[in-house]
Amino acid sequence: MTVRDWAVLTAALFWGVLVIVLCVFVTRAMKVLDETVRTIKGVTEETVPILRGVNETVAGVNVELARVDTIVAGVQSITATTDQLVGVVHATVSNPLIKVAAFGAGAARTARKMRADGS
Repeated sequence: MTVRDWAVLTAALFWGVLVIVLCVFVTRAMKVLDETVRTIKGVTEETVPILRGVNETVAGVNVELARVDTIVAGVQSITATTDQLVGVVHATVSNPLIKVAAFGAGAARTARKMRADGS
């Protein structure tokens, strides 16, 4: 065998080893990719039911918010009615009380004056 034959044989062995090493790396990469795909499928299988549950929960919360909105509207109506009622009661009660207080003050002043004049 000549030097050229040895060089060709060495190059062929190098390329053969390189192909085998690359095949091992590709095989490992495929295993990692398969494991990744299985993990993603597992996460998807677990996440989809959770998301369905969240969707149902949000729908329930929306129903409850609609009920609360109705209750708040009722409370606002009651508050407005109560405010009007307080205004009417205030107007009804305060004017006569002011008049009675004014009459009492005037009567007391008159009584004092009469006592002062009569003494």
